[in-house]
Amino acid sequence: MFVKAGLATIREVDLASFDVIYICPHRSELGTLIFRRRHTPPQRSLFIELPLYPQHGTVERIRDELDPGQLHDGWLP
Repeated sequence: MFVKAGLATIREVDLASFDVIYICPHRSELGTLIFRRRHTPPQRSLFIELPLYPQHGTVERIRDELDPGQLHDGWLP
């Protein structure tokens, strides 16, 4: 399963529904891996499209939005 979302729609995303999460530059299909669930094959992927000019700290805000309690250990630096 492959899902692409914008920053405005990630509030409705359930982190448990995905094995890997990528961030992608505006209008790009290539992404940077920011989350990988351990011991699980990457079958369910979420691609989050960044705005044309992302602000500093956008990745941290995405992590805080998807995992506010920081309960998951699959986040990559």
